[in-house]
Amino acid sequence: MTTRVSFQGFRYIVRRLVILTIFGLVLFVAAGSWNWPRAWVALAVSLVCELFVLVCLALRAPETLNQRGASHAGVKPFDIVFAVAWVALSGSLAVVAGLDCIRYGWSSLPWPAFVPGLGLVIAATGLGTWAMIENEHFEQFVRIQTDRNHRVVTTGPYRMVRHPGYVAGILGSLAGPLMFGSVWSFVPACMLVVLFIWRTSREDKTLQEELDGYMQYTKQTPHRLIPCAW
Repeated sequence: MTTRVSFQGFRYIVRRLVILTIFGLVLFVAAGSWNWPRAWVALAVSLVCELFVLVCLALRAPETLNQRGASHAGVKPFDIVFAVAWVALSGSLAVVAGLDCIRYGWSSLPWPAFVPGLGLVIAATGLGTWAMIENEHFEQFVRIQTDRNHRVVTTGPYRMVRHPGYVAGILGSLAGPLMFGSVWSFVPACMLVVLFIWRTSREDKTLQEELDGYMQYTKQTPHRLIPCAW
């Protein structure tokens, strides 16, 4: 029987679009002006990438989409901390960028800086989508999915690093300051990078201790985020 996008899947789609909308509103409220062409372009790029991910999941991995919109028991407490911190830092990035670039003009990166930011977003979108399609257990929160026959995924990007989804998250975090043109927003962006590294460490430790076959996988793919480094 072919899996279809369920109510939970549609809920996840709406949630993602609402998050992007709120981020944009915070950005412009902090700026104190709607006249910010660079931010509009950056948000348009983000929307296109978000829609690309959602469409790919709906067509290629609808069950992953459904599970990401569902509520689950057994979520690790550290991941609740991560979620709260991620929301706070993402919101802070929007606030700082708006205050920096438009309201007070503390700093300004030239338009050419938008290009590497765009490259990072495209890379993050491609890698994150690939990881979600390859890994049917790619849920929003860390838990051992005993209800779904949780298994170790070793194919696709998981042959190179153990947590490609977090690599995508890091790349996306660093893209914002470049696209918005805000030097000061690198502060919350770098804090987001540290947050993803912390989550990677905690999740990897959890999987080594609780998921059958994961210890063997760490020998096959020894690096968590950066090939030949860590």
